Amino acid sequence: MTVLRLFLSAVSQADVDALIDQFRNDVLPVFEAHPDCLSIELVRAETAGVGGLIEGGVLTRWTSSEAMEAALVSDDLVDSQIRVRELLRREPIRRVYEVLS
Repeated sequence: MTVLRLFLSAVSQADVDALIDQFRNDVLPVFEAHPDCLSIELVRAETAGVGGLIEGGVLTRWTSSEAMEAALVSDDLVDSQIRVRELLRREPIRRVYEVLS
């Protein structure tokens, strides 16, 4: 069963470029190298939200819930996200969905 994980938060407009760079350099390669991570994408809203923050998130696709949970606590994935999380200005929302078709 394939699952999607959506991680949503927001950053200040001034931090968008730094977030993109850290995602590309620190997060993306580690997730792409993980055999149970089928895909990873960084997304953002087209316009600023409340307080001028830019809302966005990371969408990952996994081979299973169990594989996802095991990967997300692994040192390499945790370490890859540390600097990115410092840029977040809103408590993250995490959602997991089962892919039906």
